[in-house]
Amino acid sequence: MYNKPKLAAVLSVFILSTFCLPGAVKAGLDSQVLEEKLAKIAAYDYGQSRETLTEITDIVRAAYNCPQDLKVIEKHFLEFLGSDATPASKQFICRELSVIGTEEAVPTLAPMLTDTATSDMARYALERIPGSAVDQALRDALPKTTGKIKVGIIASLGVRRDCKSVPALRDLIGDSDAAVAAAAVSALGQIADSQATEALAEAKEKTSGKLQQLVLDAYLKCADKLVGAGQGTQALTIYEQLYAKGEPEPIRFAALRGIVMARPEKATETIIDVLRSKDEAMKAVAIGLIKEVPGEKIIKYTAAELPRLSAISQIQLLSALSDRGDPNALFAAVKATDGPNVDVRAAAFKALGSLGDASTVDLLALAAAKKKGAEQEAARESLYRLRGPKIDDVILSRISEDVPKKVRAELVRSIGQRYVQKGVKTLLGTTKDSDPNVQFESYKALRIIADEKYLPELVDLLMRRLGETVRGEAENTVVAVAHKIAEENRRASAVLAVLPSAKLVPIKCSLLSVLGKIGDNSALPVLRTALEEKDIKVKDAAVRALSDWPNAEPMADLLKIARSSGDEKHRILALRGYVRMIGLSKDRPATETIEMYKQAMDLTANEEVRKQVLSGLANVKDFTALQMAVAYLEDKALQQEAEAAVVKIAEATQKDHPEETKAAIEKVLKTTENKSLREQAEKLLKEIK
Repeated sequence: MYNKPKLAAVLSVFILSTFCLPGAVKAGLDSQVLEEKLAKIAAYDYGQSRETLTEITDIVRAAYNCPQDLKVIEKHFLEFLGSDATPASKQFICRELSVIGTEEAVPTLAPMLTDTATSDMARYALERIPGSAVDQALRDALPKTTGKIKVGIIASLGVRRDCKSVPALRDLIGDSDAAVAAAAVSALGQIADSQATEALAEAKEKTSGKLQQLVLDAYLKCADKLVGAGQGTQALTIYEQLYAKGEPEPIRFAALRGIVMARPEKATETIIDVLRSKDEAMKAVAIGLIKEVPGEKIIKYTAAELPRLSAISQIQLLSALSDRGDPNALFAAVKATDGPNVDVRAAAFKALGSLGDASTVDLLALAAAKKKGAEQEAARESLYRLRGPKIDDVILSRISEDVPKKVRAELVRSIGQRYVQKGVKTLLGTTKDSDPNVQFESYKALRIIADEKYLPELVDLLMRRLGETVRGEAENTVVAVAHKIAEENRRASAVLAVLPSAKLVPIKCSLLSVLGKIGDNSALPVLRTALEEKDIKVKDAAVRALSDWPNAEPMADLLKIARSSGDEKHRILALRGYVRMIGLSKDRPATETIEMYKQAMDLTANEEVRKQVLSGLANVKDFTALQMAVAYLEDKALQQEAEAAVVKIAEATQKDHPEETKAAIEKVLKTTENKSLREQAEKLLKEIK
């Protein structure tokens, strides 16, 4: 166990800890408390409470600004390592020493390096402690070890970049233990001084297989470190050796990057040489380096090479040029949109999204209108992504009857996608375009960018004769813009204002449909009046509008229609809306909700409505709802919906009505063919049992 220091040591510690820094700043370290906590953790093992460990860590942190206190703590820690404390507690102490340890810790930690039980923890601490004594301790331990311990010590020498260990590591490259040899190579790559580089250059010629791969990688790291140290010429020699044909591709790839980075003044020439070679794989690497080379020169020269490259290299280069976003590549990208390969053309159109300017609006709009597939999608996306102060104005200026209708439609579409709010007036004009598709796209864009002040104009447009598809989009636009009005009771005012003047039945029906989707309760009296109209189409529109209502306000109206209408279609529409609205309220008592569902069931034989009732009933967590759902298990037409409802309701009723719920689930299991539902039912049954 950990032994307390003698009285003299305690007194000296007290004196040291009383004065931390010049100026007589009183120390916060209480050595006795630290001793007590160390004694407490001496028996600590993995998995036990770390509370005391955390308290010791806090003591260390509190002493960070007091070197005298840290020395005292370090001394206590070193004495602890010499005790018979558990390995787990010693590992913790070594972690703390890795933070505060000094060369004073080396005599204690060094002997631990050669012991299998303590080597890793000692290395962890030593790796982070500054001073040449640490390096010497690691070097001294190296010949005394084998296997994993030796590999670990080699790794530590590499981490510390100990130049004096290079001769020993050089000899270990040929070690019979493959792990030792590999570790030596890796460490030399980390040290990366002239001696280590020389050792790896020699090993490059003498090794083979996996070890040679490691040597090449370490040799490459040496070159990278030389570049970082400003020794580009020396690094270039290594890179050129590793770039030679016959070396593994990954090494050559990395070496090419190294050559470019080590000799930036010739980076463009290097990349162009590769692009003109026949090595497709290396071309891809060279293209990838374009984004790392600053300046316009690289863009101008590589863009000029574009037409001479293979299709795949052209696509890669267009992507790289796009990433740079340099306008010097614009001409090459535009030219590539007219090339023979469809994939290259698509890549060129895509690149214009970041390379293009106002001059490319016409090209992109035309391609969006006439191309197909990937080219069309790329052209559209680039038209939407173009950035620049004049682009929106150019798009708006191009929209006229003189432009082909498909191009007009694409330009109109782009106004919405680009959120060009100043384009609302233009779009209001194109809703009257001679081409229905332009009209359609105009309404679609207006839905995005128009605000409530344009609602009256949009409603007036509904008073015009429109094709069925265009009218549907126009209605959707009016509804969307109306919902942008914050006050719900004002949303329908623009529609209500024009409704009395709507003489044509299709227009009147359109306005009623819009009122239903807007859902402004102030419009309900108008819809109720429309139910009394003689024209069956107007009645139909009013019923549909009430059925579509977003809240439960017209439930009584719908129930009345379901009970008294002489039109079966209207009764079904009304019931569908009524059943949907039953589920909108979560505050209604369950018994009342169930009665409403029963009432709906009694009013119709329509299977779809009855299925809708059971789907809604499934959300009522009440035993009476379970009983109602069970009653329909034997109805073949409704069986699946009834089964689903029973299982869902059963989750809520199993606790208070276990036997009845169990019986209901067993009925489902006898009939259901739904695998997922069966699994849920079986799970519930197990819970009940």
